[in-house]
Amino acid sequence: MSTSIPSLSTTTGSSTFAPDLQNALNRAIAIASLPIQQMTAEQQQIQSQSTELSTISGLFTTLQSDVQSFPTGSGSSGLAASVSDQTILQANLTGSSLQGTYTIQVLDPGSSSTALSNAGSTPITDPTSQNISTSTSFTLTVGTSNYTITPASQNLNALAASINSSGATVQATVVNLGSPSSPDYRLALQSTNLGDVALQLSDGTTNLLASTSTGTSASYTVNGQPTTGISSNSDTVTIAPGLNVTLEKAGTATVSVSANTSALSNALQGFVTDYNSAFAELQKQFGQNAGPLSGDNTVLTLENSLRQLANYTGGSGSITSLTQLGVEFTQQGTLTFDPTALGGLSSQQITDAYSFLGDPNTGGFLQSAANTLTGLLDPNTGVISNEIATLQTQNQQEADAISAAQDRVNQLSTSLSAQMAAADALITTLQNQTQFVDGLFQIQTLNANGTIGNSTTG
Repeated sequence: MSTSIPSLSTTTGSSTFAPDLQNALNRAIAIASLPIQQMTAEQQQIQSQSTELSTISGLFTTLQSDVQSFPTGSGSSGLAASVSDQTILQANLTGSSLQGTYTIQVLDPGSSSTALSNAGSTPITDPTSQNISTSTSFTLTVGTSNYTITPASQNLNALAASINSSGATVQATVVNLGSPSSPDYRLALQSTNLGDVALQLSDGTTNLLASTSTGTSASYTVNGQPTTGISSNSDTVTIAPGLNVTLEKAGTATVSVSANTSALSNALQGFVTDYNSAFAELQKQFGQNAGPLSGDNTVLTLENSLRQLANYTGGSGSITSLTQLGVEFTQQGTLTFDPTALGGLSSQQITDAYSFLGDPNTGGFLQSAANTLTGLLDPNTGVISNEIATLQTQNQQEADAISAAQDRVNQLSTSLSAQMAAADALITTLQNQTQFVDGLFQIQTLNANGTIGNSTTG
């Protein structure tokens, strides 16, 4: 809330003492306004503290986000899957998986079955107004399943849309087999499952489709087994718990699942960078040119909390601290990160590293860090949140006090202005009377001396 010191009143007087009266009025108002100046300075200090604390809160919130998004060993984020030849297959981690190597031989990537509507005696030139049948209801057969198709309109586009929304494992499209000048629109179906899938559409009296290709099932082996291959009606198959591959073409490729040190390195670097940003902002509150939070105990609490984060130790494996992952303190209290430290870890040490890190919700460094930051940032109980709320309350109290003081000074100014005006008017009256009396006295003196008479005679 902005505040202002009341302006000095201006009294327009006619007496010779009017300037003195104005000076007295101004001095009285200035003295009465001194508390407002003090309160305004205090309010500005509170606002500066609140602004600075909000800045610090934002930096700690960023650090909290880093902790929440850390890769963990409990899911796919802690692992990475690489493929020796991605033109043969693609790999995707879907959950918890084990580190290992898998040799996949794609015998047949599989294909879909397709069908096309028969040519009509009269080609369909406008799929928005014409259809392959005058029926309003159709029976769609996909494999051994039947579906009732009831288009919203009697046109080819509506028929294709109704098939696609039926839940059948098939995709319908409208294709033009004619020339641009003489179109011939047909209904085309493709099974979403691989293999030999029967496709037919009947209007109750006539089968409207003809098969254009018979699909084949996907076939593959894992580490050479089984020799006859595994058959699938989908090109995406599960190779191991949490590991899916998509078959692209025939051939052999190797899938390697290993610790994702790249994701861990990026997470640690981000944590160190944001840690240093928060630490640097806190350091601005110390020293000769300290910021608005100088001497505030909350700053010390936040600084101790930061050190607590980086000094965490725990775990029962070979990795028990961030130092072993390349994170170290400098003499200035900031952190540095050496990414080459991760490259020197063995597979077991990387597993232990993820065990040390844990999870924000279950244990380890990440849970400890998450709990510490929640204690600072929780909207209801957090140290920073409570401090900001306290400053907001103080700011409002100062604003209310300043407003009340302004009202009192304004009332004083109005009252004194009225009194000064009255005094000036009285003085003016007295001065006028004095001048009148002086004039009479001068006339009497002149008469007594004969000055006026002699002047007239001459």
